[in-house]
Amino acid sequence: MMRIVIDMQGAQSESRVRGIGRYSLAFAQALARNRGDHEIVLALNDLFADTVEPLRAAFQGLLPQRDIRVWSAPGPVREVTPGNGGRRRVAALIREAFLMSLKPDVVHLSSMFEGYPDDAVTSIGELDTTTPVSVTLYDLIPLVNVDCYLTHDARYAQHYRSKVEQLRRASLLLAISQSSQAEARAHLPGLDCEVVNVSTAVTGEFRPARLTGPRLRGLKGRFGIDAGCVL
Repeated sequence: MMRIVIDMQGAQSESRVRGIGRYSLAFAQALARNRGDHEIVLALNDLFADTVEPLRAAFQGLLPQRDIRVWSAPGPVREVTPGNGGRRRVAALIREAFLMSLKPDVVHLSSMFEGYPDDAVTSIGELDTTTPVSVTLYDLIPLVNVDCYLTHDARYAQHYRSKVEQLRRASLLLAISQSSQAEARAHLPGLDCEVVNVSTAVTGEFRPARLTGPRLRGLKGRFGIDAGCVL
């Protein structure tokens, strides 16, 4: 039996309203449903206090509430704001110490590239250098398109490149597509860990529906569609 600790900040940060947030939540829920004899523990960042109770509710009936744990650190720590560096370094150590206290067999990081516009704190190996860490890899777009993303904002470029170096300490990268897997292999030379394409899938609420008459007209009107469409 393994104890798997999932850092849920991908579903707490500004990413929570985008695909990363949707995927982070769905991934953790699926892991909880299919955990078998393994133990799943969720780690939440209290700097996003308004997301804690909704995430607890999202796992109602899937995990015991005692397995949803919250850590706290002094903030703000967002890297876009000058002067937060000291708190950010302290927060990174607090987070890793907290995760170590949970005695995990493995830690999964739902999203590495967080903490520039908000108070997410992600790191690997700043304090704990022994616990294996897996990371969901969505893409390396700024690294693939340096001229577009990393040449005009020195602060963001420093932030992103520091996260890339942290990513290199991971024990396993779970790429969400063959494209993401290829990006890691092409743009992270000398990477020691394995990069596995786990692909992605939609959750159960997405399913075919036959809409006709008023329901179809209402849906098309809602989105201003006045012709045929394909989703």
